[in-house]
Amino acid sequence: MNIMKGVTVLGLAVIAMTLGSTNVFSQDACDYGGNHTIQVRAGDDGIPVLTYKGGSAEDVYVCMGDQVQWVLVGSDRDFLVEFFAGAPFAGAATRGSSSGVVAVTIGGSAERGKGYDYNVAFADGGELDPRIIVE
Repeated sequence: MNIMKGVTVLGLAVIAMTLGSTNVFSQDACDYGGNHTIQVRAGDDGIPVLTYKGGSAEDVYVCMGDQVQWVLVGSDRDFLVEFFAGAPFAGAATRGSSSGVVAVTIGGSAERGKGYDYNVAFADGGELDPRIIVE
């Protein structure tokens, strides 16, 4: 009888510590509602150069509901953003620039933990293949 009491008390103690813990086991890396600006400029060789927060834009991590903008810097060229195997947003997987900007909101059929490869290309040539990763 004392063994059963001990097991019951221990079990209740574990449950209480788990529920009362300030540490969440599946912590969410997203703060939601974020805005991400990827700068697009023409490199010396005509290939687009992308920067994000002053560094590489090869992999950009976003959350559901975040807005991502590709903004043209330093020239007056049309460009497009084209996702290859599905896009992490609703609507067409290819978006052309309007006044030097392509903007999307992450959602639709986006899957958490998945990377989405895409292409940035100038209308008159030159392209680059970076990735958006949904957290």
